[in-house]
Amino acid sequence: MSSETKSYFCVAEGCNSDERKRGRYGYMKDVRFYPFPTQKRAPALRKRWLDLLRRENYEPKRNHRVCSLHFKEGRPTENHPYPELFAYNNFKESLKMRSTTSISKREQCMVKDTQFDISVPPRVDSPAASESVLQTQINNDNSLFVAGVSGELNGSWPVNQEIEVTDHECPTVGSLSVTGTHVEMDHCYISGSFCSNDMSTRDIGIQTTLTTADIKVLEEKSTKLEDPEKLMRELFVNKVVKDDKNVQMYTGLPSKTILNGVYDILEKASPTLKYWSGQGSAAKKKYQKDSLNAKSGPKRKLSRFQEFVLTLVRLRLALTTFVMADLFGVSTSRVSQVFTTWINFMFTIFKPLLKWPSRNVLKKFMPSSFRAKFPNVNCIIDCTEFFIKKPRNPTAQSQTFSSYKHHNTYKALVGVSPSGAFSFISNLWGGNVSDRYITKESGFLDNIQPGDEIMADRGFLIRDLLLHRRAKLIIPPFTRKCSWGKGI
Repeated sequence: MSSETKSYFCVAEGCNSDERKRGRYGYMKDVRFYPFPTQKRAPALRKRWLDLLRRENYEPKRNHRVCSLHFKEGRPTENHPYPELFAYNNFKESLKMRSTTSISKREQCMVKDTQFDISVPPRVDSPAASESVLQTQINNDNSLFVAGVSGELNGSWPVNQEIEVTDHECPTVGSLSVTGTHVEMDHCYISGSFCSNDMSTRDIGIQTTLTTADIKVLEEKSTKLEDPEKLMRELFVNKVVKDDKNVQMYTGLPSKTILNGVYDILEKASPTLKYWSGQGSAAKKKYQKDSLNAKSGPKRKLSRFQEFVLTLVRLRLALTTFVMADLFGVSTSRVSQVFTTWINFMFTIFKPLLKWPSRNVLKKFMPSSFRAKFPNVNCIIDCTEFFIKKPRNPTAQSQTFSSYKHHNTYKALVGVSPSGAFSFISNLWGGNVSDRYITKESGFLDNIQPGDEIMADRGFLIRDLLLHRRAKLIIPPFTRKCSWGKGI
């Protein structure tokens, strides 16, 4: 839809229909806009439309329209080619059919919104008839029906069975749905017509359109306003998982479905976690092993899904612990504790999925560009570096300082198959370590078989290491000279 179409609005008196409100207001869902007949093709019909609008000295502009609410059949037709329903003619309804007072209008709105059904028996004037009505209507079998939803997470770990993906969001508003209520009366002090024990009731407010459920929602909202940190945390998480675009920008995962699926795998793999709190803390697993022992200390502020989102957002955006602590309403030490725990947890769960592909698999999925020029290439390797804060220890400073990045970094060797899938990831090394040393000591060479070809840039001086295993190093040509290679 063009930007011009979005600016259409109805020019009828008292009508609020506007194309810019579509999607934000429910009443705009089925509303359509129709342009005025042109002066050249239908001058008489155009004059009739303008006369029915009753606007003095009015001339329609480019974005002026009349909405479908003013046509008898919802659009201009052969029988009704012009708008006829306006506020000045009461939309051609009798006064008895339309609400004329504020009280009747509120009652009509409440009847549409509430889920209660009201059923009142006919009034009985005679005492004898009243007693007979009471005898037939009193019933001791009274019940309250509350509609609820119950469910459990169905999944498997890691991926050998199907997983039912759950939509994980932080609830900001509670809800109550009641489908029917039967009220038992102990005493009858009124006439028989209103003393039915099987009578369905409805909550009718005075000078308000709020129902009991609406009042409970407002109470929950006011309670959350008293805890601004919790409210901000839930709003931020809901913003992250709002749609696929937000999930991709905040976490790097392609869609909301993938995000929920990954979390369900992790949740199924380990319902309880032992959080890192320093050296030796992983050995203490008292309450994780015994479900009867509750966790000591205060209750955690973050839910498991919020901790998962915190970890992914920090990985994607490289935000500092202070910013993450401010967004989630926790301390910076808690952010570090959660981040460290989830990084190691996800590494343990997903490491078995990282496998070195066979030659048959490589040839099956090899792109045509590789198939034509490099048909025997098994892996493309390179070292990637991550910036870190400058360590306080001088020895750690020298071990992590990268002369290539001119910064303190961690370095890892990454291998990718020609189809683009990760096939090898090494442990982290200090930025001062050369690419050759990491390739030799990381275990990458254990995957090399005779006849394999490995592609790397000119900074990798590993030709002799590959020849030892009867493999070949492929270095693609470069367009300009380089006085020195990285990692030498």
